[in-house]
Amino acid sequence: MISMKKNFDPRSAKRNRALLIISALCVIGLESCIQEDRFGLSSFKEIKVFQLPGQAGVTTIDQEARSIVIPMGEGADLTGLVPSTIQISNLAAISPSSGEAQDFQDTVLYTVTAEDGSTAVWSVNAVPALPNPQLPNSNFDLWYNVGDYQQPGENAESTVWGTANRAVAIAGDANTNPEDLGGGDLAVRLTSVAAPLLVRMAAATLFTGTFTEGFPSPTDPRSNIDFGTPFNGRPRAFQVDFRYLPGPSYEDADGNVLIGGDQCDIYVLLEKREGNDIDRIGTGWFRSGTEVIDWSSLEIELKYGELSPSEPEFAYANIREGESWGDATETPTHVTVVFSSSALGDFFTGAIGSELWVNNFEFLY
Repeated sequence: MISMKKNFDPRSAKRNRALLIISALCVIGLESCIQEDRFGLSSFKEIKVFQLPGQAGVTTIDQEARSIVIPMGEGADLTGLVPSTIQISNLAAISPSSGEAQDFQDTVLYTVTAEDGSTAVWSVNAVPALPNPQLPNSNFDLWYNVGDYQQPGENAESTVWGTANRAVAIAGDANTNPEDLGGGDLAVRLTSVAAPLLVRMAAATLFTGTFTEGFPSPTDPRSNIDFGTPFNGRPRAFQVDFRYLPGPSYEDADGNVLIGGDQCDIYVLLEKREGNDIDRIGTGWFRSGTEVIDWSSLEIELKYGELSPSEPEFAYANIREGESWGDATETPTHVTVVFSSSALGDFFTGAIGSELWVNNFEFLY
């Protein structure tokens, strides 16, 4: 009897898995546009992002009141400012245009015209920032739904926190999730998980910034993330509550067992940004593989200026390509905060099952 069973071809299986993830991503891309790019003329006329050069904190956008509040540093010159970023609804137009200078000493009105001709008037106000700024939702008690997973923040438009959940959830469950500690207190649980479609493992990350809307790169995770959020403070340290349980088998991207064990990463980078130039003003970094079973409070000093080779974090906290060391006396314009369940997750190195919990992040002045 002739067997009709075909031999298993691992290369074909990998190709099929790749096609599956590509198809899933295409569907996600279509779904993300369907609300605004639907049949007929669009009536959407929202301002989604509005930033001014030199702003001192996060923009607050009230979609119902159509008002925008932007915190500015003390003594900031508000005359003749050209917005650095304005994002509006698809197919809409804005007046004045994004490239026109305005006097933000008083309320500035912007009119957004939808594709169907309907209009909305938005008020934009620049106000003095608080002297010792904190990041919104840094206690991580607010979460919003995105499909079948959750993201930290009140909503997608106002949050300063991002995760890689959109990419990970394509082929499984999100790996950055809220953990209910009771009494309305929520923490963040980050888990390094198996990601067998195209890579061995996917570390969980929570960061200030956004996960880009483009096609996720399974081989270069950092390329999918725009790190950082506007920030104008000079804290002396940061503090966070945390737990960490490293996974059992520490392996590289090919599954080879490595000496040592997995480590978590918790760090803050204070930056001064002008155009495409990024100068590092301050650094605070914690990397450890020590098991921390019970909730513990961690305080890490922020070091201003260039790190020296004698400092223990120098090897991994140094500036990256395209960055420079800035003047230690400068005030930053942005802050990047990152939490990761596997420190070398960018290289798909780590232990599946590593878990990091964080709660109550705070800058100390």
